[in-house]
Amino acid sequence: MRSLMLAALIAVSGCAAYNDQCVALVDNPNQRVAFIGKELWLDKPNARHAANALGEAVTDGFVWVYKDSTPVDFAVINGGSLRADGLCVSHSILPVGPLSNGVLNEIMLFENQMTSVDLAEQEVIDMFEHSADRLIVAPNPIPASPAGQFLQVSQEVDLSIDCSQPVGSRITKVSIKGQTLQRPGRPLDQVKYRMALSNYLAGGGDNYTMLANKNLDPARNAFPAPRFGGVDANIATQFLLQSQYNQTADQGLKPNSRIHFTNCSVPGRPAN
Repeated sequence: MRSLMLAALIAVSGCAAYNDQCVALVDNPNQRVAFIGKELWLDKPNARHAANALGEAVTDGFVWVYKDSTPVDFAVINGGSLRADGLCVSHSILPVGPLSNGVLNEIMLFENQMTSVDLAEQEVIDMFEHSADRLIVAPNPIPASPAGQFLQVSQEVDLSIDCSQPVGSRITKVSIKGQTLQRPGRPLDQVKYRMALSNYLAGGGDNYTMLANKNLDPARNAFPAPRFGGVDANIATQFLLQSQYNQTADQGLKPNSRIHFTNCSVPGRPAN
């Protein structure tokens, strides 16, 4: 249903953003799915060049959806999957207060299918290096539309990035579930990490060549997300509804410290 509505909007207006019809993408757009505990910035620099509270909560949902079937070690989402340009108004700044289902589905409008795969240690390192390789060294300005490849991560990940280091060597530490990854990474038959990701990334989107077609390799034990149609926005909605973020405003979405930046430019508050 949502895909048909979105297609109709694009057909009428040529673009899904700022259409005159303002047709919601879901049947219950006013339903609260979470609280925002601190003003949330979703312009491109803040979604693609910084840790983002919504992106991190969404990845927690990707881990959650697998917990009763084939559990994963962690999850990621590319910053380009989070969109501030809504159907009628921009969502660059979300104020403290309720986050509605309608707004969430405008932010996550691509209906990406989710899957999970086994990765070798070096593939995980290479993935995070690629995530960081377009970040800007401080104090240089961040472009208005940075590369969408930067990854938001689930709570199992502890990642340190130094933007002053050469591309390919910017990850100074990555640990998953308390286990620090080694360099050079060990092969799949020695150490494996199971990750949830979109089929977009699993297809090599955003130039993630180290992930390309892993979901088609029988050795990687690919498994589609088992509930809610396997769709990223549906999973995010259902996770947030039952999460601590939907209990009280004080427990709402706020920044945390999963990703630690050194010598990286920091995006500011959006202009609007």
